[in-house]
Amino acid sequence: MAEVQTGFFWHVHHRVLLEWCYSYNERASYISEQKREDQKETRLRLFKPVKARQAYYEASQAYYEASQALDEARQALDEALHKNMPAIEALHKEECHDCPWNGKTIFPNA
Repeated sequence: MAEVQTGFFWHVHHRVLLEWCYSYNERASYISEQKREDQKETRLRLFKPVKARQAYYEASQAYYEASQALDEARQALDEALHKNMPAIEALHKEECHDCPWNGKTIFPNA
């Protein structure tokens, strides 16, 4: 088991060299239970935290905080768009004459 549970890890997925992992234990359990038998040993052996000095930990924390802020901002944007959709649709109709937009696509007959 890795000492670090959250952070940047090598080979979280087999086609990605380096990525953020929120829970080492959850991913390791998933690999153990769900992946092909002939791949499990290699996947678990190579799935390990990136080792670095203080800069790594500071970068990891900054990344986590930024991703949290981004998620909150996206949620606020989605809520604002949803709340203001009638006004947005009216503005669109005014500014985008003869637009085929049907609420989902500009290609409704495709």
